[in-house]
Amino acid sequence: MSNTLPVGALLERAYAQTPNLPIERCYIGRDAAAQLGGFSAKRCGNSCLVISDAHTHAVGKSALDALRANGKEISEHIFDESHLDATAELGDRVAEIGINADFFVAIGSGTLCDLAKHAGTKLKRPALSFATAASMNGYTSGITAVKLRGLKRTVPCTPTLAVFADPEIVAAAPPRMAAAGVADYLSKCSAGADWRVANILRGEYYDENALRFYEGALDRVLETTSRVGTGDPEAVAIALEALLLSGLSMLVAGSSAPASGGEHLISHYIDMKQALYGTPNDLHGVQVGVATVHCLQLWEKVLALSPDSIHPDLLADAQPTNEQIEQWAIEDWGADVAAEVITQWKQKARPRDVLRAEIAAFRDQLPQIREAVSKDLLPSTTVANAIRESGGPTAPEGMNAPIEEYRNALTRARYIRNRFTVLDLAAELGVQ
Repeated sequence: MSNTLPVGALLERAYAQTPNLPIERCYIGRDAAAQLGGFSAKRCGNSCLVISDAHTHAVGKSALDALRANGKEISEHIFDESHLDATAELGDRVAEIGINADFFVAIGSGTLCDLAKHAGTKLKRPALSFATAASMNGYTSGITAVKLRGLKRTVPCTPTLAVFADPEIVAAAPPRMAAAGVADYLSKCSAGADWRVANILRGEYYDENALRFYEGALDRVLETTSRVGTGDPEAVAIALEALLLSGLSMLVAGSSAPASGGEHLISHYIDMKQALYGTPNDLHGVQVGVATVHCLQLWEKVLALSPDSIHPDLLADAQPTNEQIEQWAIEDWGADVAAEVITQWKQKARPRDVLRAEIAAFRDQLPQIREAVSKDLLPSTTVANAIRESGGPTAPEGMNAPIEEYRNALTRARYIRNRFTVLDLAAELGVQ
C-alpha cells in the first residue's frame, strides 16, 4: 500500500530524481519551525520581513521564534484586510515595506505566499514559506497568481527558496482549506488532459517529465480523503505533499499547464468578477474542485463522440463571431478590462479554415487521443467522491459564489486566457 510510505518520501524521491531544483528544500514535519530557522541561518541574510495575517501570525509563532533563535532581525507586516487578494500592486507594496530586508518569509498559504514571491522576485532576494494550510499547490510553483489590470494571470517568478510545514499546524486550519487543497490537486486529472491535447492538436509545448512528480501521490491522496475530512494530521500532510509535488511539476514544465486547465479558468472568472464588482467568491481550490468535476464530465462527453457525428464544416460555422465575443467581453468586464480579455482571446482564436482543420484532426485522431488522455483522466464520479469525502462541495450550490456567475463562466471563461483547454475543445465540438 502506498500509505506505508512516510510523509515526505515522495518529495525525497522527486529531489533525488531531479537535481538542481531551484527550491532547495521542502520539509514536512513537527520540527518544521526549527528546520526553517536552521535553513535561514545557512542560506539567508541577517534581516527578514515576515508577512502574515491575523490568523496565520498567531499559529506561526514557532516560526518567528525559530528565526529569532537563529539571530535574524525580524520586521513584520500583519495584513488585516478582510479580503486579502494577490495583486501586482499589493506585491509591490510588500517589496516597498521590505526594501531593506535580506529575505522574505510568508507565514500563510496562497495569497501570502504569492505576495512574498512577488516581492522577492522584484528585489532579487530569497523568499521562504512556512505553510499554514494544505489549500493549494502554489508553494512550490515558479509562478504567482495575481491580478494584472483586472485580469487573473499566472506570472513567472523566482520560486520560493524553501518550504516548511508542521502537520499539526496545517491540519488545524479551517477544514474547508484542506478540502480545497485536495480539489486543487485533483484538478490535475483534467488539466493534464488539456495540456496533452493542446500539444496533439495545436503543437503547443509539452513535457512528459513533469508527470513523474505525480507518481504515487494520486493513490495516496485518494486513499486518505476521508481522513482529511476529519482533520487527521497525517492525511492532511499527505495532501500537502501531493500539492508540493504538483507545484514542482509546474516548475519543471516551466508552465502552470500540468495543473491548471479549463477548471482554473472557471475559478479565475469568478475571482475576476469579485475583484471588479465585489461579488462573493470562495477559496481557490473550492471553486477549482467544482469546476474540475464539470470539466471531467466534459471530457467524458467529448471522448464518447462518434467520429461519424463530427462534421467540421458545420461545427466551424456554428462558432460565435469575434463581434459576439467582444460584446460578451464588454458585458462581463467593461470596456477597459474587455480590451485585455479580447487580446488574450485573439492569441488563441483560429480562423475558420484552421478551426475546421483542428476539428477534423480531432475526429481523425479520436482513438489515439482517447488512449493518450487515459494517462491523465479519472472518472468524474471518482474525483467528486474524493472531494466530498474531504469535506468540499462538488456542485455550484455549495460554493460561496453566485451560481449565475459560475454558469456564465462555463461558456465565457475560455475567453479570458490564451490557453487551449477542454472548454475550447467542447465548444468547438458542440458539447455542453
